[in-house]
Amino acid sequence: MSWTDDSAEWLQVQIKAHPEMTRAELRRWCSKNYPWGMRSGWAYKAWLKALRSYFKPQAMRPVRAGRKEPSPAELESRGQLRLID
Repeated sequence: MSWTDDSAEWLQVQIKAHPEMTRAELRRWCSKNYPWGMRSGWAYKAWLKALRSYFKPQAMRPVRAGRKEPSPAELESRGQLRLID
C-alpha cells in the first residue's frame, strides 16, 4: 500500500467517524490530527494530496493530460526501464 492509499483510507475513516461535521469543520479536524508524525516527506505530501482531492477536487491537476506514455524503447534509452530476462 502507498502513502497515498493510506492517506485516502485515513480520510475515509474520518469522514465516516464524524458525520455531524460540516466540510469546513472536517477539514480543520483533519488538519489538526495529522496521523504520521512529522509534517514532511512523502507521507505528508500524500496526505495533503488526499485532503486536496476530497476538499478541493477542482485544484487537482490532470495526470498526463494530452501526453502519450513513452514506449519501452524510449524508457530504456533514458535508463528508466530495466528489461528482465
